[in-house]
Amino acid sequence: MSTMNDVALRAGVSLKTVSRVVNGEPSVSEQTRQKVKAAIAELDFRPNSVARNLRTGRIDVVGLVLPQLSQPYFSSLAEAVMREAERHGLTVLIELTDGDAEAEMALVREHGPHLGGLVMYPVGLSDTQARTVAGIVPTVFMSERAYDAPVDRVAMANREGVRALVGHMVSLGYTRIAALGADHSDLPERSAAHLRLDGYRDGLRDAGLPCLPELVIDVHPQWSRQLGAAGVRRLIEQGTSFDAVVAFADALALGALHAVQEAGLRIPAEVAVAGFDDTDEAGYSYPSLTSVAPGTAQIAREALALLSDRMNDAAAQPAERLVVADFELMVRESTLGGMATWGGA
Repeated sequence: MSTMNDVALRAGVSLKTVSRVVNGEPSVSEQTRQKVKAAIAELDFRPNSVARNLRTGRIDVVGLVLPQLSQPYFSSLAEAVMREAERHGLTVLIELTDGDAEAEMALVREHGPHLGGLVMYPVGLSDTQARTVAGIVPTVFMSERAYDAPVDRVAMANREGVRALVGHMVSLGYTRIAALGADHSDLPERSAAHLRLDGYRDGLRDAGLPCLPELVIDVHPQWSRQLGAAGVRRLIEQGTSFDAVVAFADALALGALHAVQEAGLRIPAEVAVAGFDDTDEAGYSYPSLTSVAPGTAQIAREALALLSDRMNDAAAQPAERLVVADFELMVRESTLGGMATWGGA
């Protein structure tokens, strides 16, 4: 493993100069800085974050708190956050909560004081708990729900994305479109499930179509392939007529693909299926899956930018900032068959 001394020898500068470059100090000429950076790259030198923290007083370890990693979207999000954190010179510790508010708070209370910052996908937090979190550690929420707390947020366009998806289905002639992934339990009002259901209703309203209760399939507590398949099987067994499925997550949509084909129905000739998240699996399923790409890389990029601001100078930042990521409709075979050339990969 390369050391700072190795970098100094390669660049032909002093150890102190290398230290100044590593710590981002301004008192180094641009030419020298580039020489040191080139030596760092050649030697694959990785500064010791613990030693640097002791020198600078800044903690370069941040927490990433997610409900789970078993759902493809969260694993993709975790990877994107870790890559972006590396660009900021930050190390990421991942913790899982299963969406439980008490678990979320326990993690923050235990680890928050020892972290430089926190990126969190909250599920069960109340406004009071969100304020407590913000008081413990600089925090950015990846959340659609607005909290009465001084916390920056990065959100995805849940409602708008599903609305566009329903509009796509209607444009192809589908009229009995099932919503797979609703949750009428005690989730917060602006949870992803509720917002995506609102988007489904918006899309039907745009097309002048009724929202039929028998086509809204509850799936909880978690979105998975198994529950997606089970929900569509219920529709089929009940004899409910439907010609399309808008699933609120790719995991649900992949389960729906299985159940529809299991019943001997052709996709998309008899039933079209689409999802949300545009995970890697969407492009490689059979047939390939139309899905909403929610801007995962942008979400990670904006979250780390906001967090870095908070960590560097929290007092200078506005009390609360919101960034909504862009989305894109990725149209594939599950809605267009072999003619999937419009609007996506």
